[in-house]
Amino acid sequence: MPASLWTDSFLDEMRETADPPADRAIRAVFEVGDLAAVQGVLNTLTRDNDIVPGNLPAPVREYLEGLPSIPEPERPLIIEGQELFTEHGPEILMILGCYSLPAAYAARKGVQVLYRTGYLQQRTNMRLFQTSQMVIDVMTPGGLGPKGQGRITAQKVRLMHAAIRHLLQSDPANPWPAEFGVPINQEDLAGTLMTFTHVIRDGLNKLGVSSWPPGYLNAWQAIGRILGIVPELIPATPDEATELCAIIDRRQISPSPEGRALTSALLQMLEHYSPPGFKRMPAALMRHFLPGNVADGLGVPVHRLDEELVNLGAGVERLLERIGPHHPRLVFRAFGTHVVEMLIKAEVGPRPEFRIPTELHDSWQLSKA
Repeated sequence: MPASLWTDSFLDEMRETADPPADRAIRAVFEVGDLAAVQGVLNTLTRDNDIVPGNLPAPVREYLEGLPSIPEPERPLIIEGQELFTEHGPEILMILGCYSLPAAYAARKGVQVLYRTGYLQQRTNMRLFQTSQMVIDVMTPGGLGPKGQGRITAQKVRLMHAAIRHLLQSDPANPWPAEFGVPINQEDLAGTLMTFTHVIRDGLNKLGVSSWPPGYLNAWQAIGRILGIVPELIPATPDEATELCAIIDRRQISPSPEGRALTSALLQMLEHYSPPGFKRMPAALMRHFLPGNVADGLGVPVHRLDEELVNLGAGVERLLERIGPHHPRLVFRAFGTHVVEMLIKAEVGPRPEFRIPTELHDSWQLSKA
């Protein structure tokens, strides 16, 4: 869809548009059960790693089994994008925690879903865990194949979105405000897709990594379709992704108490798990990535010395990349690797074990413990 058609009127319409196929499957569960039945689906999808968990209600199983595979011609480019993740995965996951998630929290309307389903249930840390796990699953080589873990995870996330949407719209004690649009609507889904594409690209560039194969966006185009995003909101090129991100930012970025609360909780977790001497690194990285006014609106603290060190590190990385694009990662790799190992060890409540395939574990030189 040409960027010129991403008008305010079109995006306003998309705020009232959800995901009819997934919503029908969840609605069928509700029609024969109750809210507890929908919550049961949500719990099963979160905790069960099977392709189609056997204890899901029949409408949900049938929905999952009927979803199409990714066309064969797309796979070579997808593999190219997954190779970038293999090379830069620790940095990408660090960007996810210190840029992508705060950027999502800065959207005043979209953050309401995250606040109600995360912060109020004291599960903010689970958000980073689940999002990181999805990224690893879909970006692992082979992860988007017919039985790949990434395809399975993305399909489950789509159903979880529908279940959350239903629960939020069916809560008489806490009605969903109409001004926010439908929960997890198409514009918010597109904005989230941008945090995995344009924001990751921008974050790597701000760390001094300029290599960006076209296949990375191709992989996320396929993932966007699996997640139920309408074709009109899936950019065809990196330039279109940049344009769509700017349009959604203009419409949605605004300070909110919910965004500040989630950012504060995220920072507390990242600081808690940061190694000695690096407790201020998460805030410094957020300040490095985010526009100043956005960081201010989220209440990200200012640590001048640490921010200067991050700037210096990015300059060194940029210089090394001029020498050779595949040079050993010396500057941000250690902290990025620490983020990955923190995700493995963090206690965030009932959940499956954090999965990192052996290929990525060895490539990133993670500790054996």
